[in-house]
Amino acid sequence: MAENHPHNLCFKAESIVVQHAIFALLVNTLNNQIKVKYQSMQVSPFETHKRVMSAFFVALFIYATASVAAIILRTQRSVYQRLVGNIRLFASALATTLLLMTLALILACIISVMWTCLSVKLAYESCQHLCQLLSRAADELLEMLKGLVAIARSPREKPSQPDV
Repeated sequence: MAENHPHNLCFKAESIVVQHAIFALLVNTLNNQIKVKYQSMQVSPFETHKRVMSAFFVALFIYATASVAAIILRTQRSVYQRLVGNIRLFASALATTLLLMTLALILACIISVMWTCLSVKLAYESCQHLCQLLSRAADELLEMLKGLVAIARSPREKPSQPDV
């Protein structure tokens, strides 16, 4: 079933490693910039941007969970790997944009437009992929039901009646 899907270079092993490295670099760089910005202030970004930082941690948790799930699905050669990979990409884009919001709101808004385009593209691809998976599952379910109906309709042997 997985062989019928077009290969997406975004989900090759080497590409995934590069994506993780880029995400780690972005988060580390933005974290260092936030430290520099807030080192002379009496408040922390957790106090000034509570919702943004909370959303960042949720996005980071989703990224980590999707990364682990993608590894598990990759080893099982599951067709759901692509769907989880899209969730991982979505979460990483959201997390970096949220960190950027604590530094430069205008730049974050500009990047948010690009993030929205990426999100729409990923959502569209995920919906298409999910529809394909559901269609195949429905086809397989129908074939199973047809087999069960054929078995139920086959003539049954009646047990022999003892003579009285």
